[in-house]
Amino acid sequence: MEEQKAFKEAEPVKNPLETEKISKLLASFCIPSLASSLVTSLYNIVDQLFIGNTLGIVGNAATNVVFPVVTLITALSLMCGVGPSASMNINLGHNDKNAAARAVGGGFGLMVLCGLIVAVPMLIFTEPILHVFGCTDTVMPYAMPYARIISLGFVFSMIGASGPFLIRADNSPNYALLCIATGAALNIILDAIFIYGFKWGIRGAAWATVDAQFVSFLMVIRYMRKSFGVIKLKASDFKPDFRLYGKMAAIGAGPAFNFLTQALVQVFLNNALRTYGAASKYGSDICLAAAGVANKVNSLAVAMVVGMTNGLQPIASYNFGRKNYARVAEAARAVVKIVLICGCVIFACYQLFPIQITSLFGSGSDLYFEFAGKFFRIFYLLIALFGLQTSVAGFFSVQGKVSKSVTISLVRQVLFFPPLLVILPKFMGLNGVLWSGPISDLAMAVVASVLFTKELRKLDELQKHENTGHETEAAE
Repeated sequence: MEEQKAFKEAEPVKNPLETEKISKLLASFCIPSLASSLVTSLYNIVDQLFIGNTLGIVGNAATNVVFPVVTLITALSLMCGVGPSASMNINLGHNDKNAAARAVGGGFGLMVLCGLIVAVPMLIFTEPILHVFGCTDTVMPYAMPYARIISLGFVFSMIGASGPFLIRADNSPNYALLCIATGAALNIILDAIFIYGFKWGIRGAAWATVDAQFVSFLMVIRYMRKSFGVIKLKASDFKPDFRLYGKMAAIGAGPAFNFLTQALVQVFLNNALRTYGAASKYGSDICLAAAGVANKVNSLAVAMVVGMTNGLQPIASYNFGRKNYARVAEAARAVVKIVLICGCVIFACYQLFPIQITSLFGSGSDLYFEFAGKFFRIFYLLIALFGLQTSVAGFFSVQGKVSKSVTISLVRQVLFFPPLLVILPKFMGLNGVLWSGPISDLAMAVVASVLFTKELRKLDELQKHENTGHETEAAE
């Protein structure tokens, strides 16, 4: 009896990620992650609301031409969050806590490096970069100060957005949400003070964003210094290691590539709207402004998908490391199903209320609202399927299968959308620009569905093989 008691006491306590019901795990991880992602998107939405209602069409156009660099930062934040946190969980699944700690330190160094890589060129070459992004002469005086000021906070933004991934992986999803929510709430308060109180205009919106991101950055640093629980961090774990940075970047490349190519798509789209909008009854500035509002609103839809996918990440990556393939597949199926349901709700909103949504971001002419309605209804016609791009790509990323993750983004953002933006407008004018969106979404959805289905079958086969191996060991 004493020997049995000693044996039970020596048994390791299993991680809840391995034993808890998948539905309960998804609720505990996806809800805070979803909230974090939605709150993060509020930075851009709130700025757009204040700027649009203060400056009107020219303000909405200004934030739109800066949006590609914001998307680039989002992409790198995902890479610096997903890569290190997935590596941390996989190593914990293998019971290698030293490697998990190095993944955290390497992730932090990668965050700083990526923030500087984007900030420095943006500060030095602001005007030519904005011109490439589709900026017109009318909008440039507003876009330049906004772009330069937010660039000052890119390092803080990277750590404030990526750090919560590591905090969630450390089984503290609520604190991860608190880091982001605190910054978002402060951003709203400072927007009102700087824009309406100090009369700083678009500069006030930019400074509000930077200050709020700095607070989130401080909260992440505090957690890393004092609260990390699953593993113990040492100063040596943060030693610069570019080889390790490369490994972290490779793991997070899938979701990062998704947003990187979205930034590229926004550049192509803005230039097409500037060119073909000028030849239409709407004009370039109206097209850029309406698309800017639509893109910012759609960032909430993207945030829902990203939040659900990020909540899936610690569950799937840990269980993949533990060879619990059935749990990986079960969690992935549930997340993709929820993403598709949310996509249908968003589709209904875009089709039924595009004018009402646009009017929240300031006034405009009848032509402005007419084009905004067309943009929402045509460009986002297949928005219900768009979530497959992020959710399925994220599913592959947490398993370290970067090539499949990248392929899904590659289909829509590179192989279909840019060529369609060149070909369709030659025959359909501005309408061709709009129809390039849903056609690209359809192609992506087909590829994502095929890859996802095949991967689920493979996981089922791996689980059967794993179960057979355990049965053989038990028999022996």
